[in-house]
Amino acid sequence: MNPHARPESPSAAEPPLSDGEVDFLWWFIQGSLMDADVRARLHAHWGLCRRHSLAFFVVESSFRPHLIHGCTILYSELMQRAMRFLNDEGLHSLVPDRLALHFLRTSGPCHVCDLGYGPASAGNAPPERLAQGRDLTNATRFASENWAGCQPFICGRCAGNDSPSLCRPHLVAAIERDGSKGAVAQRERIRTIAAHMHRFDNSFRWEQRGTDTAEDRGALIAAIGWCSGWENLLAGPLHDLSNSAMRTQPERASGTQRDDSTGEPE
Repeated sequence: MNPHARPESPSAAEPPLSDGEVDFLWWFIQGSLMDADVRARLHAHWGLCRRHSLAFFVVESSFRPHLIHGCTILYSELMQRAMRFLNDEGLHSLVPDRLALHFLRTSGPCHVCDLGYGPASAGNAPPERLAQGRDLTNATRFASENWAGCQPFICGRCAGNDSPSLCRPHLVAAIERDGSKGAVAQRERIRTIAAHMHRFDNSFRWEQRGTDTAEDRGALIAAIGWCSGWENLLAGPLHDLSNSAMRTQPERASGTQRDDSTGEPE
C-alpha cells in the first residue's frame, strides 16, 4: 500500500466532527485564540493536528463565512515564524540547520486533542449548531474560489505526486536527510505563503478592506496544509479540486523512485 496515497473519497477519511469537537470549536472561535497560554500551545504544535486544523477552518467558515479571522491570525503568525527560522538573510542566515530543524518540530501536543476532544467526544451542541459546524459547504466554496492561492503549495508527498512542494512535517524529514539542501528548496514557497497571509490578515482592517486577492485568501489553506500536512484537506474541501487537477497531469514515468519518508509523527 502506498503510504502517500490519498483516500479515494471523503467518506474514506476520518469520522465526522463529534458533538464535543463542534461544541468546543464553536466556543474557541469566539476568542480563545487571544489567550496567551493557548497561543503558546498553538505555537508549540505549529497549529493543531491534521484533524483539528481542518476542523478549526471548517467550523469558523461554517459560522463566519465572510470573517474567517481566527484561522487567519493564527496561520499568518505561524508562517511568519517559519520564515524567520528558515530565512537566509542577515542574522537569520547564521542559524544552524539543526537549530532550525529543532524549531520546526512540534514541541507540544495538539491543543484540542490534549483537552480530550476527538471523534467520539460528547458535547452539548444543539442539533442545529452540530449540523452547521459539520457542514463543509462554506469551506469547500472558499477553497474552490481561491484554488489558485493554494494549489501550487500542495505537498507532493501528502498528495502522492511529483510536486516539489513540501509541508512542514515532510520538510522536517527532508532537512534530517539533506540538511540545508532540503530547506533551501522550500524557502521561497514559505516566503510566498507568508507574504500572501500577511496581506490577507491586513485586509480585515477597515481601511484595507477589499485589498485581498484569491491568492491571498488561498494562502490560508496553503498555510494550514504547510503547518499540519495536507491529507485531511485533500480528502475534504479540496477533494474534487485536487482530483480534477491530477487528471490533467501526465502519468509519472514508471520506475521513478521516491522517498517514502512520512515526516515527523503527530
